[in-house]
Amino acid sequence: MSADNPETTRQAEPNHDSAADSPLAPVPARAANPRFHDLDALRASAMLLGIVLHAVLFFMPGAWGGGGEEYPEEVSGVYTLAFFAIHGFRMQVFFLLSGFFTAMLWQRRGLQELVMHRLKRIGLPLAIGAVTVIPVTTWAFLWALPSDDEFQLWWWPLIWLTTFTHLWFLWFLLWLGAGFAALAKLGVKFDHPVIWWLAIPLTVAPQLLMDEPVFGPDTSDGLIPSPIVIGYYALFFAFGAFFYRRGIRARPWWSAALPPALTFLYEVKAEWAAPAAAALQAGYAWLMCFGLMGLFSWVAAKERFWVRYVSDASYWLYLWHLPLIVVEYKLIRDLPISPHIKFALMCAATTAILLVAYQLGVRYTPIGTMLNGKRTRRGTVSTTNV
Repeated sequence: MSADNPETTRQAEPNHDSAADSPLAPVPARAANPRFHDLDALRASAMLLGIVLHAVLFFMPGAWGGGGEEYPEEVSGVYTLAFFAIHGFRMQVFFLLSGFFTAMLWQRRGLQELVMHRLKRIGLPLAIGAVTVIPVTTWAFLWALPSDDEFQLWWWPLIWLTTFTHLWFLWFLLWLGAGFAALAKLGVKFDHPVIWWLAIPLTVAPQLLMDEPVFGPDTSDGLIPSPIVIGYYALFFAFGAFFYRRGIRARPWWSAALPPALTFLYEVKAEWAAPAAAALQAGYAWLMCFGLMGLFSWVAAKERFWVRYVSDASYWLYLWHLPLIVVEYKLIRDLPISPHIKFALMCAATTAILLVAYQLGVRYTPIGTMLNGKRTRRGTVSTTNV
């Protein structure tokens, strides 16, 4: 998510025998290693939507704290729909882009550098978060919401053995990165002209096996990932790797996929047969992936400092947002104000607090270097590769 981070720089695209007039034909690189500003911004947006998603849960009936049960159905129903709409595509987009940038890093620096990069940018933050973010998040839930769970003091640093909470995606990325490295070591090139397109219909199968009564995939936050859930996300990850290796580039007209995607969301009903519902949910995820890539290639293709800044900060914001969201909900739950105002306050306060913390205590510190690579202040000469 940074200027010196190879995940946000673009290598000259590989040459393939694609028809020049094909909408999926590779687009020749105009310069050596320019940034993918659009995909960088999209990935950051997917991360930041996590703040919205987790705040929404407090206003859904039957979700965290049962807050949604206090409001009329026309109010709680809005938040339920918002949750389904975001949950149905957010992590799918993220894992697709992670596969894309993983393939880029592999092609640019080789397999050994890819492994070391993933350990530094993902493994180390997860290891530190296991004894900081996860215990603090668990404490916040126990303080804010009624629970019969009790933890002895000695157990707090080991809570990650039970749950990774919202950091489960880092654990998944390590598994998927290891799988990618193993396949690359065996000679898989991730550039077959046809086979990777099968990932799209294949996602219907794991979606059909999901158990949770939500629109979209189940959550798996334990030490041993659910084979169904990680297999589901592995299809998006693999497709992202193929997407880069085949030199495919998102086009603005892909944004036309967004209206049909929203139709898919609206059409799924409880009485639908499971195969049809699974197909619509998988279709929604893929249409949103392609539609959002098209939209961001249209509106975020140019470099903007504030977009790059927020992209850098998004990792930090996601790591620490959940305990703040939980505490804020506890503090404002009984205020006699509209639930919509409560929701907006939670999102705004969490973002503002963590952005200030990022600027003052993270961006130019070893923590920021661990998350995004070394940063230099504006107006100074950077010694990093750009």
